[in-house]
Amino acid sequence: MNDHLPEETSSKIARLEEALAKSEDANKKKNAFIANLSHEIRTPLNSIVGVVNLFQGTKLDLEQKKFVEMLSSSSRDLLLLVEELLDLSRLETGQLELKSDPVPLRSCCSQAVRPLAMTAQERRLQMELSIAPDIPEFLCGDSARLRQVLRNIVGTAIAFTAKGKIDIRVSIVHETRETITLQFSVAHSAEGIAGERINAMLDSSALDRSEFSRAYEGVGLGLIIAKGLAEAMGGGLRAESVGNEHNIFHFTVAMKRTAENKQTSEEPAAQPEQETPDALLALPGRLAILVVDDNKFNRSLTRTILRKKGGPEWNISLAEDGAEALKKISDEHFDLVFMDIQMPGINGLDTTRAIRARERETVAQRLPVIAMTAYAMEGDRQMCLDAGMDDYIAKPVDPDELVEVIIRNLRMISPDER
Repeated sequence: MNDHLPEETSSKIARLEEALAKSEDANKKKNAFIANLSHEIRTPLNSIVGVVNLFQGTKLDLEQKKFVEMLSSSSRDLLLLVEELLDLSRLETGQLELKSDPVPLRSCCSQAVRPLAMTAQERRLQMELSIAPDIPEFLCGDSARLRQVLRNIVGTAIAFTAKGKIDIRVSIVHETRETITLQFSVAHSAEGIAGERINAMLDSSALDRSEFSRAYEGVGLGLIIAKGLAEAMGGGLRAESVGNEHNIFHFTVAMKRTAENKQTSEEPAAQPEQETPDALLALPGRLAILVVDDNKFNRSLTRTILRKKGGPEWNISLAEDGAEALKKISDEHFDLVFMDIQMPGINGLDTTRAIRARERETVAQRLPVIAMTAYAMEGDRQMCLDAGMDDYIAKPVDPDELVEVIIRNLRMISPDER
């Protein structure tokens, strides 16, 4: 029997390796599907969000304002769903990248909770945020992800609370010379069956929509992502039922001390020096911009936004693919190019590479090329920069962000060249 053991073991190892390979291949296909789904949704969503923003800048009667706000709210909800799908994919593949920057904790928590306070008020719920005084003003971490987790937890608490109060408390549960572990406790009124459903969602076992009443629609995915983010930030998320009428979310996160509060927790951390933001710099009176996008609605929309943000001396040209873009750049002068990535024929990456190759051959001044794309997965920005692009903006495009990107890249343009 022992003589057959090596052969049996080898057979088992081979089967395990085959199963692992199939699992990895299935994960790759799933993530590729989610990335493509995100791209396909973002492209038309860019037009919807852009047109809604343009409508909001016009004179509307009360009924029209109501309709436009409904469109705006629904488009934001759809964009949030797309972002959550991407976050879920990043968490499952371990591709989530967390920042480690100084976070003004009290301001960060207020920014996360303040928009939800209006929702709570509409449902006649009280909400209170309390942050322990011994927590330093600044800690190092990812402020955007911290706000996302807190927002998802408080949003879930609101959804499960018919009446009563949402009590949010932040305290220190552990600290060393290098790190501080914070606990965010979110207590709210909830029936016993609600507590069971919350715990089921945290175990990822309640994705079956049929198990939930319509009153709780939309909260499951956000809570699962919140748990994944909490664990990625060195903490965790759990729910505790208190009797049959209350539930408490406990969210912990490990944050690094800043250089200022490593020495002593008694001295307040100095705020980082503020540089003059790009947005305060003036837009030029004259500018020539080329917009390259295979979607005619997005081309037209981007031109309209740029004309409204710029002046009468702004010349906005359009190209529907890479070949037309290369010809226009060869025949005309442009100060900036907004480049889509996925296009028929020559895609945006290859078009940019061709532009850079031509500049090297002719010793021409570098033309700023900005990716304006529905690709928003982790690594897509770097992919664009590696191809020779100078900046990146994801669809749907925010008009103010569009202006910031232009100003940020104007440093590369000599006024005499415009």
